[in-house]
Amino acid sequence: MKVNRKEKEIIEKALNSWSAEQLLSEEKSSELKNSLEQKPFNWQAVAYYSFIFAVASLLIAVASIFADKALLALIDSLISTSYVTKFIVFALLSGLFFWLDWKYAGNTLKKKYSKEVFSFLGAIFLAIATGFLCFLLGIEERPGILIFILSIIYFSIAFYRKKELLWFFGLIALMIGYGAITYNLSRDNELFLGMNFPLRFSFLGLLILGATYFLKQVNSLQSFINPTYFSGLLIFFLSLWFLSIFGNYSSYSAWLEIRQYQLWFYSFLLLGASIAAIVLGLKKEDVLLKNTGVTFIFLNLYTRYFEYFWDTMHKAVFFGLIAISFWLIGKKAEKIWDRGD
Repeated sequence: MKVNRKEKEIIEKALNSWSAEQLLSEEKSSELKNSLEQKPFNWQAVAYYSFIFAVASLLIAVASIFADKALLALIDSLISTSYVTKFIVFALLSGLFFWLDWKYAGNTLKKKYSKEVFSFLGAIFLAIATGFLCFLLGIEERPGILIFILSIIYFSIAFYRKKELLWFFGLIALMIGYGAITYNLSRDNELFLGMNFPLRFSFLGLLILGATYFLKQVNSLQSFINPTYFSGLLIFFLSLWFLSIFGNYSSYSAWLEIRQYQLWFYSFLLLGASIAAIVLGLKKEDVLLKNTGVTFIFLNLYTRYFEYFWDTMHKAVFFGLIAISFWLIGKKAEKIWDRGD
């Protein structure tokens, strides 16, 4: 039987214990030990995380280019063509990489992660082409509808190609489109239906979570349940966390005039949602939901700790208490790990 190093140690410890208690003969214990085979190094994990780091590095590189005005001006001068030409070039590049992804899709067992680069680049170039289309149509200040259409395109390709990565792109485009549309509709007072960005995105998170119920009813959409569920949870809880910090204020200047204790309602709202997530997670044996609740309980407590004690407590004491609390959390986690819970 193939097992990893940790599992092998646990099994051998159990066999030694049973042998010492004469519940198992020495011969049988040795026979079972010899049947254990340690798994080789997990190169699949290395491949997966290498491509994750590659993608992250590419995003940082692109962001660095756009952050550098001089380099951006140089690139613009080198590619001093019309928006029509730029749109066509990036649309064709997107089509090329989506075609390469489709062409090399036959061998699903090999080069699983490297092939995802094709769909990733296709999605990136499609987003860039959409950006140039906004300039071409003169709607660069109101791009929400076009970005929303882009999200539908991502969802459609993801459905056709069964690609979770493209489904994530669809969710990201949906978020950006939703933010852009509600921003344009609320420019006068920066509130949309009386809600600032954190509050309105908390409702978006709930809608995405609700969409997972619909996905469960359709067999062809089953593979998209987990990314949708994860994204909905993350958007909902992050929005509540930002809400607990900034409240439902329409401007930065208005927020500066209030004291943090005045936002206690939103802190309790986040705490209540976190506790509900833990209870439901335990009841339904949903590890992701339970862990999300635990994570945001700690994040909520530490945020309040920073807000209320940063100015009044000596920094050595402040960070000392932070260090002790994380050490205690680490010790507890270590005990759980050692028990194998």
